[in-house]
Amino acid sequence: MGRDLAETPAQRRLGGLDWLQFLIVGGFAAFLGVLGLLLLAQGVAATLAEYAGSPGQVRVTRCVPFEGKNEGWTCTGEFVADGGEFRIAEVTIEPYLEERPVGPVPARVVDQNSDEAWIPSLVPLTAGGGGLAFLGMAGWVVWGVFRPGDPEEYLSKRARRHLERQRRGPAGPPQLGNRARSRRRKRRRSAT
Repeated sequence: MGRDLAETPAQRRLGGLDWLQFLIVGGFAAFLGVLGLLLLAQGVAATLAEYAGSPGQVRVTRCVPFEGKNEGWTCTGEFVADGGEFRIAEVTIEPYLEERPVGPVPARVVDQNSDEAWIPSLVPLTAGGGGLAFLGMAGWVVWGVFRPGDPEEYLSKRARRHLERQRRGPAGPPQLGNRARSRRRKRRRSAT
């Protein structure tokens, strides 16, 4: 009679989730993290080119129509730094151009080894901000899984009552007398 039959065996749990749920949530957090890192890297490259890069011009050699949500042109060509300091044989102009260029396009590159030339745009702001937002969401998901919860949340009612009795301590001074003695005897008999 002293056993609580409603109790289920303890499962292997991690932060309140069992393993299948952990894999699903972990995969989602990893996806958000990778997407955030890619966007952030793109934003950092664009920001470096725009604010600390070398200015110059791209002599366009090839353009391909870009068809997506917005139509435009993806162009490549030779980059020549202002003053003729250095040349890069082939760079891709980022982001896409709205109209096909007819002459050299002013752009900036990060350094002499760059394969992308950046024209002024809002890409650094949107890519960097989007990357930070996705990384923040990934962190929020991970924190939600691993945050310290209530350790008693998964205990049975019986175990919670036992803990509560331990916390309260003894009910009062030990009871003496015939009535208390007979209660103790009854408890002992029912426990066996």
